[in-house]
Amino acid sequence: MNFSFASSFLQAFGNNLIQIDNSPIRFGIFGGDTNQDGTVDATDVSAIDNDAANFAGGYVATDLTGDEFVDATDFAIADNNAANFVSVARP
Repeated sequence: MNFSFASSFLQAFGNNLIQIDNSPIRFGIFGGDTNQDGTVDATDVSAIDNDAANFAGGYVATDLTGDEFVDATDFAIADNNAANFVSVARP
């Protein structure tokens, strides 16, 4: 299977992609579902807040940016997506 995040958001089921760049055009998936229950919600935001308060680092699910530190930038991603009721689209 081959999937390109550069061609069109219409190729993904449910049109559940977000455009992240204009030039070149690229799309990405929404982040923040740290407990992988299919919805970005207060549970995910709370987990990130707890890990940030405890200075969690390394390869952890709550590090949404991949910089090996759980901090306010990770919290902001999940909080914004929770406010927009982001959830998984399944066939």
